[in-house]
Amino acid sequence: MGKTGQPSWAKRILKLLEQAKAKDPDFERFGAYSHQYRLAAPASEEQILKFEEQQGIRLPEEFRDFLLHVGNGGAGPYYGLYGIRDLGDGLHDSHGARIYRVQEEPVIYPKMSDEEWNRMTAPESRQGDSMGKGGEAHPYVGVLPIGSQGCTLMTGLMLAGPYRGQVVYCDEDYCGPPFFVREKGFLSWYERWLREVIAGYSDEETGFGMNIDGNPTQLMELYEQAQDPAEKIEIIDSYYKFETLPGKQKTYFKQACARESDMEVRMKLIKMMARFHVPGMAKELETLWEYGAYAEAVSIITYEGTWEVKEAWYEKVFEILPKLHGEGFRDACHTISAMKEYPNVHAGRLKEALGRDGLDRNDRIALFHCIKDLKGKEEVLDYFLEYLSTEEDPGILIYAVWCTEGVEDRQLQELFVKLMDKYRTHENTRFDYKGSQMVLKGGACMGASRPEGQLTSNLMRQFDYFGLDYRGAWKLLMDDGRWREWKGQNGFL
Repeated sequence: MGKTGQPSWAKRILKLLEQAKAKDPDFERFGAYSHQYRLAAPASEEQILKFEEQQGIRLPEEFRDFLLHVGNGGAGPYYGLYGIRDLGDGLHDSHGARIYRVQEEPVIYPKMSDEEWNRMTAPESRQGDSMGKGGEAHPYVGVLPIGSQGCTLMTGLMLAGPYRGQVVYCDEDYCGPPFFVREKGFLSWYERWLREVIAGYSDEETGFGMNIDGNPTQLMELYEQAQDPAEKIEIIDSYYKFETLPGKQKTYFKQACARESDMEVRMKLIKMMARFHVPGMAKELETLWEYGAYAEAVSIITYEGTWEVKEAWYEKVFEILPKLHGEGFRDACHTISAMKEYPNVHAGRLKEALGRDGLDRNDRIALFHCIKDLKGKEEVLDYFLEYLSTEEDPGILIYAVWCTEGVEDRQLQELFVKLMDKYRTHENTRFDYKGSQMVLKGGACMGASRPEGQLTSNLMRQFDYFGLDYRGAWKLLMDDGRWREWKGQNGFL
């Protein structure tokens, strides 16, 4: 320990943080604009003890040491880490009701099956109050939220049991089982994030920490030893964090693909190599299509990156769209969007897709992204007039509003005003924009991590900030009298 009393490991982390900030000076990595690679001053022992006494817990040692010796919140994966004050606030909803019971034993565990997760989160399993009183335990008991990943996704820390101290990713809407990161402790997870930022690895496709740690050579060595198809697929998927694929790995995986007998692994290899433009992958399309592997074929069409491939196949993508779901459906939306300049590619051709039952949240968001880029959005206006009137999830409404940008229709504007009436002064909207309404980048407020705030920002854009600058528009929205006056002047009362 140095003269300042700061451990050597803490100094190492701070040095890595400086390097990470230098690597991403414009804060382009997801969430970086929110924390800007800054940490608050370390917490005192007294602050930590007071929090622990209030909550009736003992923080896992590595996280506790981080708060004490490195920083009391700030820079971290996604939108960053909570400090002591935010740790306490994160245990309650916007109305002050407690939604996390941190003193209880956790009930979640790694690699939960969908069946077990659905059983645990079914309404009948959570009878009584919001914490499951009178029924089974709330899924996230024993988990401490330590950061936001945006919308309903949060980063948590296991407080007890065999996984104490391990970082876990959770969806507060229970849309899927939790994901336990591979690192057993908080510090190795945090250092990995810094290393990957410094190395220039991307987290756009998979999110940080969802894949296997390692560089291209290390992952190739793991693949050489792997026997289980599921393990091979996990290694293949981990390559998506790299911007490029070195020549040695291109040669190796092309040879591995030729001798691979498991069709699912082979398809994953083809898709991954197409993503990195390995020559010869487009020739595999016909084989995959004949095999019925439409999702894998569409992924190659999407990621091959050549206009010749997309021109030859995009009509078949339109034809197969009704049969696709999940990742294949989303890839098809990307391909259709890429062909937006072609005369026969327009929003009207996606009416059937808009009306499909069974599209999950991510599928629908991808579809809205696609329509946003297409001409002829007026052809699907009737759908959006109904959808915007009935959808209750602000996280999806963000994209639906964004999708209809540029459509001139009075009924649509009236719906936008009704949505602003509903969300403009929501507690989460106020929280998101406090101190950040002056920060603009790309036409929208940066730093908003809560869907109500993001939705309000998108709605404001539809009215060109009401003819005001952004700060003036925000003040107008927050002032009930001025907002009512504006609605009257523009015929929206």
